[in-house]
Amino acid sequence: MDQFQRSLAVIIGIQDYSNHIPPLQTPIRDATRLAQVLADEHGYETLVLTEQVTLARLRTLLESELPNRLDKNDRLLVYFAGHGVALTDENGPAGYLIPQDANAAEPAGFLPMAEVQQALENLPCRHVLIILDCCFAGAFR
Repeated sequence: MDQFQRSLAVIIGIQDYSNHIPPLQTPIRDATRLAQVLADEHGYETLVLTEQVTLARLRTLLESELPNRLDKNDRLLVYFAGHGVALTDENGPAGYLIPQDANAAEPAGFLPMAEVQQALENLPCRHVLIILDCCFAGAFR
């Protein structure tokens, strides 16, 4: 098997939320440790996001940063630890990742898992692995 040109891991750990969303206990610790293992033992370049992980920051990452950083022979690992939710509409249940600046009463501030999936499918890399450590991760299709 051909080697990958580059291995990039985007590690997201959201622990403290604003707007009355309860904090979590382990995302930053888990994200930091995973990044260390991937870098030290598997040669990954890591981008760790644990502060100011807003909806705008996540969309910038997906829409411009990753497409500009990756090439056709690269591999990408995306890890998200934080809150997730599933909301039901006329099309059935849909999953969302909860950014740090989200307001629980305003779903427009959530990041649809379908949007994440579409952005990852559009990346110019050879392999993508996404790991969701959040509630309703099974809503990712």
